Amino acid sequence: MIARTTPKTGPRRCRLLYVEDHADSVALVETLLAGRKDLLLLRAADANLGIELARAQRPDAILIDIDLAGMSALEFMAVLRADPATEAIPILALGANAAPEAIVKALEAGFFQYLAKPLRAEPFMEALAFALEFAAVERSEQNTLILRFGRHRTPFKESR
Repeated sequence: MIARTTPKTGPRRCRLLYVEDHADSVALVETLLAGRKDLLLLRAADANLGIELARAQRPDAILIDIDLAGMSALEFMAVLRADPATEAIPILALGANAAPEAIVKALEAGFFQYLAKPLRAEPFMEALAFALEFAAVERSEQNTLILRFGRHRTPFKESR
């Protein structure tokens, strides 16, 4: 028998879910992330599929086109925020309106950050790094709570 020289699993790859219905925009993000071996890009062409993927894959961050056809990005975010499994995932909004009012409105609505189209590499990569760092802290805090209080208890509720 030959001994395995590499572990069965490597370091954890971060997951970014991109909800976008324009192939050119998806191709741009794929190009920007091509060198990131630590990142797995999940793609959804509409908000409903995005919700399914978010629940099944639990991405570290989500990038969503704010101007999707069908379900709005705000409705998408509301669905995810109502689900304990996805409520803390940072959601980056991507929109064509770069006016300060649009940015403020998106941030007040609860988006983690707002990026303007056309997507520029440096602001996108900075926003993504910040969102992934936030997600890592959230995961670490959740793991600490699970270890301290058990999976079904929180420090705020009495156990019966």
